[in-house]
Parts: sequence; structure tokens; C-alpha cells
Amino acid sequence: MIGEKLRELRHGQHLSLTDVAGKARISAATLSRIENEKQALDVDMLFALARILRVTPEELVGGDGRDPRPDDEQRLAERITAMPAAERTRLWRDLAARGRTARSRRGDVRGVSSRIEELLAQVDFLRQEIEAVRTRLKKR
Repeated sequence: MIGEKLRELRHGQHLSLTDVAGKARISAATLSRIENEKQALDVDMLFALARILRVTPEELVGGDGRDPRPDDEQRLAERITAMPAAERTRLWRDLAARGRTARSRRGDVRGVSSRIEELLAQVDFLRQEIEAVRTRLKKR
């Protein structure tokens, strides 16, 4: 559902996969997998894509753009998005570790495929980050 909404918004703004993926700092293939519901979308990427497509995250997940959350939850979401990248990464890692622990206790095998896709997307993102750093270093 989110992927379909992303595609509709992208097409409506006459943006290519490459345009949006480049701004989101992911590969066009990753964005295509997200749009085709073949890859999970993490919170950071949801916020980034919403910003790029000039909509609210709620609009992407099917909301009407109005904030249905209580004030405390809204403030927490704003604090998380305002965190420096390193802190958000640390938070993500902690949450992912807790999720893996909980899933392993339940014996959850179904989510392996989506976790692998998520890891592949993260590796792709890190590769792009490394290339960006290399490019900046070459310019110096």
C-alpha cells in the first residue's frame, strides 16, 4: 500500500526512480523494491521519502495528513527525526537487536526474507555513502 502511494506521488510529480532514489541516497533498485512491496520500509526512509515527495509520513501510510497521535508520541517522533545520524543509527541497532531477540524467542522464520532484503538495502546505502566519502576525498 505504501509502495503504491510512493509510486503514484512520484509519477504525479514527474520524477523518475533515479531522481527520488538519488535524493534519498538509495539505489533505484531499492526504491523499486519498496514501491513493489518487495522490501520493507524503515522509519528513517519513510520520513526521507515523505520529505522528498513533499507529503507527510501519515499521508504515505494512508492518513489524511492530520496528526492522529497524542502529543507525547508526536514529540517523540520529532525528537527521533532531529537526532544526529549516529544516534539514530545506534537507536535503530538497539531496536533491531531487541526485535531479533523477541523473534528468536518465538521461533519466527517467516521474517527472514524481509530482514535479508533490509540488510541488502542497508549495505547498498553504506556502499553509496562510502563512494560519496571517496569522491569528497578525491576533490581535496
